[in-house]
Amino acid sequence: MIEHMEDVVGLLFRYITLLQTSGTPKWIFDELLAICETGFHYRDKSPPSNYVVNISSNMQIFPPEDWLIASSVPSKFSPDAIQKVLNELTTENVRIFWESKLFEGHTDLTEPWYGTSYCVEAVPPSIMQKWVENAPNEDLHLPKPNIFIPTDLSLKNVEEKTSFPCMLRKTLFSRLWYKPDTMFFTPKVFIKMDFHCPLSNSSPESSVLTDVFTRLLMDYLNDYAYDAEVAGLYYAVRPNDTGFQVTMVGYNDKMRTLLDTVIGKIADFEVKIDRFSVIKETMTKGYENFKFRQPYQQAMYNCTLILEEQTWPWDEELAALSNLEARNLEDFLPRMLAKTFIECYFAGNIEPSEAESVVQHIEGILFNSSTSVCKSLPPSQHLTKRIVKLERGLRYYYPAMCLNQQDENSSLLHYIQIHQDDLKQNVLLQLLAVVAKQPAFHQLRSVEQLGYIALLRQRNDSGVRGLQFIIQSTVKDPSNLDARVEAFLNMFEVTLHEMPDAEFKSNVNALIDMKREKYKNIREESAFFWGEISQGTLKFDRKEAEIAALEELKKEELIEFFDNHVKVGAPEKKILSIQIYGGLHASEYEKIVHDAPPPHSHRITDIFSFRRSRPLYGSFKGGAGQMKL
Repeated sequence: MIEHMEDVVGLLFRYITLLQTSGTPKWIFDELLAICETGFHYRDKSPPSNYVVNISSNMQIFPPEDWLIASSVPSKFSPDAIQKVLNELTTENVRIFWESKLFEGHTDLTEPWYGTSYCVEAVPPSIMQKWVENAPNEDLHLPKPNIFIPTDLSLKNVEEKTSFPCMLRKTLFSRLWYKPDTMFFTPKVFIKMDFHCPLSNSSPESSVLTDVFTRLLMDYLNDYAYDAEVAGLYYAVRPNDTGFQVTMVGYNDKMRTLLDTVIGKIADFEVKIDRFSVIKETMTKGYENFKFRQPYQQAMYNCTLILEEQTWPWDEELAALSNLEARNLEDFLPRMLAKTFIECYFAGNIEPSEAESVVQHIEGILFNSSTSVCKSLPPSQHLTKRIVKLERGLRYYYPAMCLNQQDENSSLLHYIQIHQDDLKQNVLLQLLAVVAKQPAFHQLRSVEQLGYIALLRQRNDSGVRGLQFIIQSTVKDPSNLDARVEAFLNMFEVTLHEMPDAEFKSNVNALIDMKREKYKNIREESAFFWGEISQGTLKFDRKEAEIAALEELKKEELIEFFDNHVKVGAPEKKILSIQIYGGLHASEYEKIVHDAPPPHSHRITDIFSFRRSRPLYGSFKGGAGQMKL
């Protein structure tokens, strides 16, 4: 470890020496100027609070005429000033901060705020010089010109400026959704590609292998990541429920270059054993740290594990990971990609013909070349994400000890499953959440002081909607927290029934105002439309329809909705209570697992037996919806 630190310091000063002797070329400044000016003129809208903070910070540094631009755009190229700064970067002026558990017991100072032990030592000049001289003999050089800096910032002239996505193209290999920019008028594009591969999540082993593949792919792309990011292009490759996903957003001018690079890496993917080992070690640490997650996070994880049809427990995935070798990924990847379908979404400053051309080019690389690994996915094998349907009038509960026995906190997730995507019931649920959120926080946290985390929020699992209370507490065990939630619902029932008409209308108007808020950038707009595509609901006019429904809504309908689905003893009520017992409530856990379930309750003892025994909600995937060919 010490040798590694010495090498880093030595290489750093060797590079500084290179800069000091070569100076800063004018083209580097010109690149920086182009990047900053483009970023300033085409910056996405952000929350007003962020903008105020940035400007107020500038006020302390720059004169008034430079408040808006000085921190965003460099003023002028000054090689003498740059050289003066470089000359100050010497081994005599450096300060090195080094954190390691190896220093435990070898420190002589303690900082007063958090009690962290530390020491301060001077590094002799002779040692610093030795580090520089013995640094690895790397081929250090100045950066190459950034190929991702946009030069064409013109806006495309799209004839049909539709407000909603339409499906431009569908083949055996892919489906292309397209949405032109009709709101932001910036030279940017958003691309999302879902690679649907049934084998990717068919077992804990395949799920882990898919994760390793996407992490390796991102690792191999690191050579391009920095240049792309500073030029305003962002990308990510992540695993998901049905395979893996490629996301890109930024200036459209060089997006094709970046996309070709990513697709090329997928097409020519090879497993590098040294990098595989690094990724495996990183993932192993992540899995091993799972047991140290906070109890409320463990409750949320268990709720997902119970409700979602094809999800795997973390300990099985860890066991699978520990036995994996690089050759396993080499064998797995061709089999996974042998059945692939790509769901694509292109939005922003791009013409329809260009989007079609890009997708056709991707198909050519991945499916139609002589070396292609990808093969088409038959329609009968397309995956859908389905959710467990709970039984009416029955309360399911799943008690479990916190994985970290040292954590004194317990947690409750009280989930009320209500309906599958339905316009009228959606707005009733949303309005109920708006009305009940503040009273729930006030009662459970402020008045009863059950814990720092005490909240009420909506839950949406692939279109299956409901309410969930989440509480983390040392004051009461989860079973008692469950009782406090029901006590709140009894109290809130009175509040709702006695709500004045003016207050009801005010809450309706507040929710309408939230829905009328415009998207700030293409990311926000695309996130909404992609959600409709990925879930298969395709209700692209959802907000407009929900606003119209809210304007017609009556208080009596909200009360009826609450009485039927949410209140204690409601005839249509479906409850799932996830109870995580912390160290302070171990005895209460022992009691609840040995006691017989209360009336109209069922204790889940085996998540996967329970999941297999329950019916599932149907999937929206595959419906005709608002498609346009």
